[in-house]
Amino acid sequence: MRKEILRMEHVTKSYAGVIYLDNFNMQIYKGEIMGLIPINRQGKSELIELLCQNSPIDYGRIYINNELVNYYEHSTNSINRVYVINQKSKLIQDLTVSDNIFVLRRGFKKYIINNKVLRGQVNKYLKEIGIYIDPDELIADLNPFEQCCVELVKAVITGANLIIISDITNILSVVDLSKLYQLVNFYADKGYSFLFVGNHHEEIFTICHRVSLMKDGTIIKVLDEQDMKNDLIKFYTISFTDNKQKIDRYNGQGILEFENICTGNLNKMSFSVKKGECVVLFDTNNTIYSDLLDLMNGELSPICGRILYNNQVYAENAARKALENGIAVISEDSIQKMIFYNLNYIDNLCFLIDKKIEKKIMKRKIKKSIIREYENILGEEIYLNDLSDLEPASLYNLVYYRLHLYNPNIVFCIQPFSGADMYLRKHISDLIYELKKKGITIIIIAVNISDTLSVADRLMIIEQGAVLKEYPKDEFESIHVIA
Repeated sequence: MRKEILRMEHVTKSYAGVIYLDNFNMQIYKGEIMGLIPINRQGKSELIELLCQNSPIDYGRIYINNELVNYYEHSTNSINRVYVINQKSKLIQDLTVSDNIFVLRRGFKKYIINNKVLRGQVNKYLKEIGIYIDPDELIADLNPFEQCCVELVKAVITGANLIIISDITNILSVVDLSKLYQLVNFYADKGYSFLFVGNHHEEIFTICHRVSLMKDGTIIKVLDEQDMKNDLIKFYTISFTDNKQKIDRYNGQGILEFENICTGNLNKMSFSVKKGECVVLFDTNNTIYSDLLDLMNGELSPICGRILYNNQVYAENAARKALENGIAVISEDSIQKMIFYNLNYIDNLCFLIDKKIEKKIMKRKIKKSIIREYENILGEEIYLNDLSDLEPASLYNLVYYRLHLYNPNIVFCIQPFSGADMYLRKHISDLIYELKKKGITIIIIAVNISDTLSVADRLMIIEQGAVLKEYPKDEFESIHVIA
């Protein structure tokens, strides 16, 4: 009989009148990798917080290792042995690997620290999983995969009853993700239990023994291994196919061309993009992002090769005025990085227009004209002075329609679907479609291809800084890579 590690029975949790978990049920067994796919974002963060700490609940019971740790009549606020690995590392960046693993943990009471002993212990655990990291290395000098490995070892050493891995595919390359899956399987075989949280069924099905689908804070379906099939999951997902009037196939001339570009991370990279085309650059090693954008912004010069933009050499002086020359970027986590929360909605929307129109003639009548044009699209929110209560979908509207208004030639989208639930990813897909409708060229840089193909005309697979293979839209179904 399998040992039960976690059992949640009819758990309901609310805050300020909002129900986040509603009659929530879940069981996880020893050595099991349980998957969780939140179809919408309700209850996701609250569930993880509740597993880590026994805060008050409105109804239900929670058992860990067959011990009742939380129930609706009494919550202790005690901390559970649950370790969470997500996009934001909890490691102290300016301390070493060994210090993070051993010194900064509960129960470590030694006043005199023997660094030699700590290094030996770190090497022992890392050797067991086939990973070499110098125990004296600073965390800040490790790549995202290495930091994940350190956190995984720390979770094991601290005796975590449950290890939660949440949305990690947004920061790991497809190569590193495959390595992480091997490590998780290794520890699961040794009896450690995992809850793997992700937004895409493709990535969850690859690693998990069972998968729970969550919607509106409740589990609506549990899939056993034999049920993890695309034809079954489609009944619980939404289509990303756009039912609006179709865009004519792009027929423009080449707008951007890389000819044998070499940098620290680009290895004789060559590709071309046509005007109005949407191209996905799928970076299997997660190395090209910074170099590519630095080249386009004039912060980096190629060691060899040349870039052509509108059939002209893209010189450094032009690159330093990339936005004025029609090249824009939508960053990852754009609603945190690209919105000015101290400004009102219309000032945010018009922010880039200042680059085209002198501020001294940016009179009220121009803003009124923009409001008339976009009010039917954005609704009454366009009149808001305070953006703090806006839903993520509305904030994404602001990011994308700012560029829709500015109308650049090319928009680079960095991991546009990162961290978004299914409904929000569909909304972002529609916003990219609106940019395409305006004839704007879209270049998506991604380390996984889930959802990006729904808006793409072409896919380029990048490996070790060079284009390995290209797929046109009619060949997308034949692609076999880890999404």
